[in-house]
Amino acid sequence: MRSKIISYTVVFFILVMVFSQVSQIFEKTKLKNVNYKKGEIYNFTLSGVNSDRYILKGKSIIQEGENFIINSFNLEYIKNGENIFIHSDKGIYDEGKDILNLEGNVRIVSENLSIETELLKILVKERRAFNTKPVKMYSGSMETLGNNIFINLREEMLKLENVRTIYRGS
Repeated sequence: MRSKIISYTVVFFILVMVFSQVSQIFEKTKLKNVNYKKGEIYNFTLSGVNSDRYILKGKSIIQEGENFIINSFNLEYIKNGENIFIHSDKGIYDEGKDILNLEGNVRIVSENLSIETELLKILVKERRAFNTKPVKMYSGSMETLGNNIFINLREEMLKLENVRTIYRGS
C-alpha cells in the first residue's frame, strides 16, 4: 500500500511538471501572436536632461505606430537658466521623421517674448520651427502680427512675413 501511495505521488508530480512545461510553451506561443498597435498613458509627466532640461505634461499620450499623440501638450523647457513654456491643444510627434506638430492654441512664452498661432511644425534634430498661419507676438508694449514664421533655435533667429507692429506707449 505504501509503495502505491509513493508511486501515485511520483506520477502526480511528474504530471504537474509536464503540465507546467506545456502551459509555459503554450503561453509563449500565445505571446508571440500578440501585436501591440496602440499604447496609451493618461495624466503623465515626463522629465529629462540633455544639453537642456525639460518637463512635458499632458492629459494623454497615445502611440499609434511611429506617432505619439499628446493631448493638452505642456512643455517647460529650461535653456541657459531661462524657462520657455510651450503649450498646445495637441502635439503629434513622428518618431520616424523626428518632427513635432503642435496643433490648436499654440503658445510659446519666454521671459521677454510670447508667440501665439494655431499650428507649428518643429524639426527636432534641426532645431527649426515654422508654419504658414497667422502669428501674434507680444513683447513688452509691442504687439506684432504676421504670417509664415520661421524659427532657427541653433542660430537664435526668428523671421516673420507680412508684419504689422503695434507699439503702445507707457
